[in-house]
Amino acid sequence: MNKKNKVVLFMLIFTITCFCGCSTAIDFFSGDDEQVTYEDSNTVFIPIEKIRTLNPAISLDEDTYYISKLVYEGLFVLDENLMPQPQLVSSYTFDADKLSHVINLKKGIRWHDGEDFTAADVKFTIDSLISLSYSGETLYGDYVSNIASVKLDNSDEMKCTIYYKNSSDTALENLIFPILPFSKYKNVAALKKDSKNFKMVGTGPYQYSDYNSLSYLVLKGYQGYYGPIPNNILNFQILPSKTDAINLMDVNNITMLFSREIDRNTTITNKNIDPLSYVSNEAEFIGFNFQNEALAKKKVRQAISSAIDAQAILDAAYYKNGIPCDTLYYPGYFGIKNEGDAYEYSIERALELLTEAGYLDIDADTFVEDPQGNEISIGILVNENDQSRVAAAKLIKGMLDKLPIETHIEYCSWDEYNMRLNAGNYDLYIGGYQFDERYDLRRMLHSNYGNLVRYTNTKLDEFLDEMQLSPMNDEKTQIFQQVKNILIDEIPYYCLFYKTHGVLTADAFRGDLSPMFNNIYVDSQSWSCSYIVETN
Repeated sequence: MNKKNKVVLFMLIFTITCFCGCSTAIDFFSGDDEQVTYEDSNTVFIPIEKIRTLNPAISLDEDTYYISKLVYEGLFVLDENLMPQPQLVSSYTFDADKLSHVINLKKGIRWHDGEDFTAADVKFTIDSLISLSYSGETLYGDYVSNIASVKLDNSDEMKCTIYYKNSSDTALENLIFPILPFSKYKNVAALKKDSKNFKMVGTGPYQYSDYNSLSYLVLKGYQGYYGPIPNNILNFQILPSKTDAINLMDVNNITMLFSREIDRNTTITNKNIDPLSYVSNEAEFIGFNFQNEALAKKKVRQAISSAIDAQAILDAAYYKNGIPCDTLYYPGYFGIKNEGDAYEYSIERALELLTEAGYLDIDADTFVEDPQGNEISIGILVNENDQSRVAAAKLIKGMLDKLPIETHIEYCSWDEYNMRLNAGNYDLYIGGYQFDERYDLRRMLHSNYGNLVRYTNTKLDEFLDEMQLSPMNDEKTQIFQQVKNILIDEIPYYCLFYKTHGVLTADAFRGDLSPMFNNIYVDSQSWSCSYIVETN
């Protein structure tokens, strides 16, 4: 069976209507004027794993989370710098005294079933998520945890007011959850019950077309969308495992594959599959225990950071799948440029910093001491079950051994690792964190949130709190710049790098790719396929 027949058969099996066209081109690099014929298709095939429910309010499935962003919209959406931008909102104001947001919604928006979008949908969604959060049945429980109530405006169906319990978290980043139609459910019990045979009805650019829970989900462009209308079809193929999709890409039965595997590049054997990396929300870092007398000194932390070659660790232990980052915050967060490694690798500079910290080799035993004669001895805590971090620990020890200090690695199980971190029973640890897209880092940095490194900085605390008190984007950018300056100078954590995830595309893929860790289907409206038709 030739390649064209395979493609046609595959499309018939999944009963997808594809609008195809043919074009030809001359192969100028062959020995003759052979013409190559292409068959264009507006259907893109994407692998997903079995979905328990398509209901975004109660689904805990990763694939439902990403797919829902194509069908549903939020009051706000995060841009490429994780700044909140209005999506269903036309304007808004924040009343600091009343702790409330007055929301004015865009007019003329319709749900996929033809019903008008109004503020009643917003109230219903928030009330439902709050109710579902009590039993942990929604991904968005923390997003609405500080909302006290939503009040509709009797004189304007496109206006509502969101009231908050306290000032701890009123940031717009919380208002990015998908808004659901009130007219379809009426109450939260009906929404919760609608699980197994759920049909997605949103206001987004794509709408639900067909679904077989064992084999596929099909989305097509919503013709009543208020923005650019997609003219392609997204066919999500349900596979036992996404790793099975790599072989289907060889014959163009799968168009693209998103992968988080750190060693993903080693699985690519087909030269026609093009990998593209994008920044994840997963940072690898070193945390310094401020209860350690030596590590409590800023110059010592800076010296250790300067003695570590983060790029070498990335290359050797993480398959080069990462990028250097100057703090724990997402690279380019709120539009402020990521400067890369905040402490460029330099043993010479590390030695200078130890001297500036007051450490000298007083007794000529090759190890430096402080004025009281105390040497620096550092245990490197690592989870023995994470092979990449174990490899990193060995590399870090080798690097720190170039300094006149004593180091040793402390391997432990995951349970013991967490127990020791919570108890503060360590010197420094190698860790990682998958950050929430809203990037409220108070649990890691704020004095009053029990951060694991026991770091205290009251000025930083004030800035971190201000960032969550609903500032405008430009104001928050200014605050974050000050946060960043403190973190680079104080360095409670040394960010080794941010991991990257990858998207693999088949040779037939056409279109733009700009995936984000929280929205991998960015630019999906530009996607299509162009297949080479083999002729006998």
